Amino acid sequence: KVKVDDVVDAFAVHGACGLWGLLAVGLFGNPDEAIGGNGVFYGGDQLGTQVVAGIVIALWSGGLSAAIMVPLRLVGALRLSDEFQDKGADVMEHSPSKAYGNKAGENAA
Repeated sequence: KVKVDDVVDAFAVHGACGLWGLLAVGLFGNPDEAIGGNGVFYGGDQLGTQVVAGIVIALWSGGLSAAIMVPLRLVGALRLSDEFQDKGADVMEHSPSKAYGNKAGENAA
């Protein structure tokens, strides 16, 4: 199991939606609109190019991310301490009483 902590759904928003946008051009790109595109639904052959671009982007960003994240993980620099996790990063690093209108450490129910 890959242990990925994606609490803000960054992969769903940027990864999956970005890939769909990339592929959509290869499907729906209309050459008559003068903005580029040669999509499959308009008799074009751009989809293959878009798929290759998606693979290249995934390999590039995955490789660079691994080059940065693996060493950080090995030295233990990717996780907050137990105290940070128990109290919350807002309370430990920021000023939630100013931001949320409550005292630090209290839950606004």
